[in-house]
Amino acid sequence: MSTSISGSGPAYVFLLMEAMIDAGVHMGFSRETATVLVHHTLLGSTKFAMETGEHPAVLRNSVTSPAGTTASAIYELENGKFRTVIKDAIWACYRRSLEMGGKCSQVGPNRVSTDSLFGVGSPMSSDTRSHHPVEPPTGEMKTKS
Repeated sequence: MSTSISGSGPAYVFLLMEAMIDAGVHMGFSRETATVLVHHTLLGSTKFAMETGEHPAVLRNSVTSPAGTTASAIYELENGKFRTVIKDAIWACYRRSLEMGGKCSQVGPNRVSTDSLFGVGSPMSSDTRSHHPVEPPTGEMKTKS
């Protein structure tokens, strides 16, 4: 499960960075300036969250003025289903890791156990291999027991 957040998480953050930098360039900043602004914004926000230990919603609310610029931006993110897309991506990553390990990937939101549909032990039950023709990776990093 941690792969879906920590292992693949940097790619999600880099995609956010890329989008923010591209928006800055589109607005008129040089790519270099936009990159520095985004890097420092993410670094400062992360350090602040870690130092305060506050819930992210509290931190977000503390920098969002009613009817202000940030509120307008948050509205667009929420309207675009930002949270749902992020959660769906993390679940997709987790399901794919299960498939690659030869496990049933019918877990998470909007998934139904194949055992309840076809019965335990049927060819379509959760103990069958993935529909993806990929063998589980070998020689992966192992965790200490």
